[in-house]
Amino acid sequence: MKPLQKTLLAIGAVLLLAVAALYPTTRGFQALTADTARRVELAQDPRPLPSMMLVDQYRQPFDLQAYPGLPGRWTVATLVYTQCTAICRASATGLAYIQEALAEHPALEGRVQLLTLSFDPARDTPEQLDTYARQLRARADIWRFATVTQEADLLRMLNLFDIIVLPDRMGGYDHNAGLFLINPEGRIMRAYDVTRPDLVLADLLAFSALAP
Repeated sequence: MKPLQKTLLAIGAVLLLAVAALYPTTRGFQALTADTARRVELAQDPRPLPSMMLVDQYRQPFDLQAYPGLPGRWTVATLVYTQCTAICRASATGLAYIQEALAEHPALEGRVQLLTLSFDPARDTPEQLDTYARQLRARADIWRFATVTQEADLLRMLNLFDIIVLPDRMGGYDHNAGLFLINPEGRIMRAYDVTRPDLVLADLLAFSALAP
């Protein structure tokens, strides 16, 4: 066998091994990034909300597991830290888009609520969350801002939504993000890119049309 043929065969073998390794970790090539994998996984296997105590911008404690609350109510959630000026702004804008859209779609009125969760409880106190909510002109009746009350729950919250947070060199964080749709039964069933709140709205309208 010629040297060139041996080299090509060796390269082919390496590529086959790489493909074989990727197959199980990407759900049969359905997901080639962590965020895509999250979207695929949640669509196939909605994730239940665990019991986790939070505190909101009014210093009111509540259990995340019980947050869907009223029957038939959907929740759109996102995770941020309020000092962030990059991707968190896109997350906030996404929820603001949903808030504005509710006024244009009467079928969704009273059936959708918004939840912004901070993963920076040391700085995002209830007072800071309230300031952030006011900056976004959030409607108090549908949009809640909260963070964990126990440090041990911070990692649980991040893992629940598959959010990876790494300290940067400027006192902030590098992190991924997403918009998350939680059904009335308290299960995270969809994840979306923060720049596509229109897809969230489309799904809300579709699910609302199917509801009794």
